[in-house]
Amino acid sequence: MKITVLGSLGNINRHYLPRLIADGHDVTVITSSSDRITDIEALGAKPAVGSNQDVDFLTRTFTGSDVIYLMISGVNPTSGVDMWQSAIELSEHYKTAVQHSGVKNVVNLSSIGADNPNAGILYIYHFAEDALNSLEGVNVAHIRPVGFYSNLFADMPSLKTMQTIFSPVPPNIAHGWVSPIDIADVAYALINRTPSGNTAKFVVSDWASANDWLKVLSDNGIEAKYQQIPFEALVENMIKLGFHEDTAYRFAQMRRSGENPDEFYASLRATDYHLGKVKLIDFAKVFAAVYNG
Repeated sequence: MKITVLGSLGNINRHYLPRLIADGHDVTVITSSSDRITDIEALGAKPAVGSNQDVDFLTRTFTGSDVIYLMISGVNPTSGVDMWQSAIELSEHYKTAVQHSGVKNVVNLSSIGADNPNAGILYIYHFAEDALNSLEGVNVAHIRPVGFYSNLFADMPSLKTMQTIFSPVPPNIAHGWVSPIDIADVAYALINRTPSGNTAKFVVSDWASANDWLKVLSDNGIEAKYQQIPFEALVENMIKLGFHEDTAYRFAQMRRSGENPDEFYASLRATDYHLGKVKLIDFAKVFAAVYNG
C-alpha cells in the first residue's frame, strides 16, 4: 500500500513506521523540517517537507495514497496560540485535503474527551473528528488515547527543587495513562486495515492515581510529596508560562472534569478499548533515568 503520515518521526510514528516499511509498504512521511530528511530516508521512507497549514501541499502529498494518518500537530501551547481556534482551522484543512485528494481511508489521532463537551481542552479533537466524519465515502478510524505518561515530566522542575508535585486533582483518583508504544500498536493495526465507516478506538496502558505515582517514584529512589492546589492557581501558572488565556482555562476545565472519572471515562469503558503493555512501573524507570541524568 501507499501510506502517507503526518507527525514526522515523533514519539508515536517512530514506533510503527519501521514495521510498515519492513512490511514492504510505500511510506511517505510529512515533516515541517528539512533536518529530518536524512533520518526519514534512512528508515526507507520518502520525506515530504511542508506545512500542515498548506492545503495544496497536503492535497498533493495525500493524492494516490491508500491510507493516510493524521493528527492535530504543530501547535505550541506556551507560544500564546489559541489552541481551540488552531484546531478548528487544521480540521478544515485536513477535510479539504482529504476530499480533494480522493483518499478513501484515514486514521486520525484524536483523544479521550473528543466526544465530551465537558472535557475542556480535550474537546478540541471533536473538530477533526466531525470534519472527517462528514466526508462521504471515506473510512475514518479515530484513535482516542488517554493522558500521555510524558505529561508527568511537567512535574520534574518542582520535584527537583521542592520534592513536591502540585496539582488541583485529589491524589486518590485513578486516571488512565498511555505510552506512545501502545498507541503505535493501534495505529499500525488500523493503518494496515482501516475499518469501514466511522469508528473510534480508545487506548490505555495503565490506570493509576497520584498516590500510585508517588509510590513508584519512591521505588525508584525519588521521594516526593503531593500538594493539592486551587484550579485558579493552575490557570495563573499556565498563563505565566505563555499559555493563551482561553487555552489555560480549558486545561483547567479538563483537570476539573477528571475529578469525576465515572463520567470522564464513560465512553471508553463502554467499548472494547485497547489495554497496552507499558505499565506505570515501566515509565517510572524512564522518568527516574531522566531525573537522575
